[in-house]
Amino acid sequence: MNKININQSIQSIVLNHPDVKDILFDLGFKDIVKPGMLQTVGRFMTIQKGAELKNIALTQVKETFNQHGYEITEE
Repeated sequence: MNKININQSIQSIVLNHPDVKDILFDLGFKDIVKPGMLQTVGRFMTIQKGAELKNIALTQVKETFNQHGYEITEE
């Protein structure tokens, strides 16, 4: 199982795990597919911050990533 740090920037996570972009889109991070968003906002936005802004429960985020073979860590 792949591990993802929830406090790492979305841009760096997607660079290492390109399929995460689709998982985030399905979770409600709809702006992630807009051109340039990963290169701008994605540089400082984390999954945790994004989930808070989109009112998505962290338990839902963790469960969804778990279903796709990822473990969410906070280290």
